[in-house]
Amino acid sequence: MTAFRKIIAIFLLLGIVTNCFNQWLLFSSYSLNKNYISSVLCTNADKPEMHCEGKCFLDIKLKELDQKNKQDQENLKRMVESLAPTHVNLLAPVIELPFKLETPAYIQQKPIGVAVKIFQPPKLA
Repeated sequence: MTAFRKIIAIFLLLGIVTNCFNQWLLFSSYSLNKNYISSVLCTNADKPEMHCEGKCFLDIKLKELDQKNKQDQENLKRMVESLAPTHVNLLAPVIELPFKLETPAYIQQKPIGVAVKIFQPPKLA
């Protein structure tokens, strides 16, 4: 059972890491191919006064990536819910202590020892 959990954890971790680097890859490919994107793929190429330089294409790709990430999150959520065990004991002890912990006597409100009368109030005459 622990190997199964490790495989699921690795799969989820890879999914999170790839989602983190998708935008970075998109921005780096835009910066490397900026001339090509602005001249060929830009939807505002016929409007040079906008100074778009391919940012419209980048916005479209970012929106597509965002929609894909949302869909992937929903799929991942469904998969985790279907693979998650139905009964998990979260209160199980993680570490077994070799000694028994006892609450101190002052917390239990028990007398610690016999009170000895050393000091007595003054007697009235």
